[in-house]
Amino acid sequence: MITCRFGIIGAGRIASHFCNAVKAVEGAEVVAVASTSPDRARDFAEKNGISQYYASYEEMLKNADINIVYIATTHNFHMENLRLCFEHGKHVLCEKPMVLTAADAREAFALAKKKSLFCMEAMWSRFLPQYQKAKKWITTGKIGEIQSVSAVIAFKADPDPNGRLLNPELAGGAMYDIGVYPIETVSYLVGEPLRGCMGTWRPASTGVDARVTFILQFSSCDAALQCLFSANAKEYVIVNGSEGYIEIPFVSGGHKIFRYNAHRQLEEEFTDPFTNGFIYEVEEVVRCIAEGKLQSDVMPPEATIECAEIFDKILRG
Repeated sequence: MITCRFGIIGAGRIASHFCNAVKAVEGAEVVAVASTSPDRARDFAEKNGISQYYASYEEMLKNADINIVYIATTHNFHMENLRLCFEHGKHVLCEKPMVLTAADAREAFALAKKKSLFCMEAMWSRFLPQYQKAKKWITTGKIGEIQSVSAVIAFKADPDPNGRLLNPELAGGAMYDIGVYPIETVSYLVGEPLRGCMGTWRPASTGVDARVTFILQFSSCDAALQCLFSANAKEYVIVNGSEGYIEIPFVSGGHKIFRYNAHRQLEEEFTDPFTNGFIYEVEEVVRCIAEGKLQSDVMPPEATIECAEIFDKILRG
């Protein structure tokens, strides 16, 4: 039985990766794709084995075969796309960052609740096996009480000022594109409401943030995070506890994590050689829709709203 019949808004690389994940999940299928470019919609449909394609988002949303939409447009269009999906009574899985401001985040989830529709930000990293294992190590006391967390995510971005990453008109910038990862994975691991945040950023030539350094303040600990578009730097997440620490070598992917004891000796290593990390978030969506849930316990609205509040604080003061 097919629980989730997806329509896709946006026909780019990330949407293709999503299609491959859906093919691997029982209870889900991609029914149609829509792009503002007819040729791009057709080419995407042919490449990914999708029977229906549209040059209009609204026309696709009129398709009664679709009960959920995956939004894969650039960040600046997400809120507009969300409103349109809710108007047509569709559940939504929206690519990260779901929205750019806390006001938009609150509005989006309020609209979904009013229409009794499921809505989740597609923060796939939270669902990966290594993060699930790290969460279990923390909650079962394997490293004691959390003392501090640190994380870096970085790569050297394409310098094209008109490209998605650096163009302010497309909501470019390191915080939106990659800063969302350490924010939402670290908050998941710590498992406490945010008490405050502070930070600073340095601009690219286009004016968007290229390097951001910030601190998240929780009840039990502080987390020092960095995101950079300026260098292929070493990436990691480190969770330091009173009885040991956890090392996650990559913030948004990777297959291994390590747990060390209080003497810095390796106690446990976990590996999961997954091929497509989007599979786990798709499985979560299928479970939620099948159970009639309007939100995920792993990626709830509060996490998306909190992340958007951090955007507001760090980028706009």
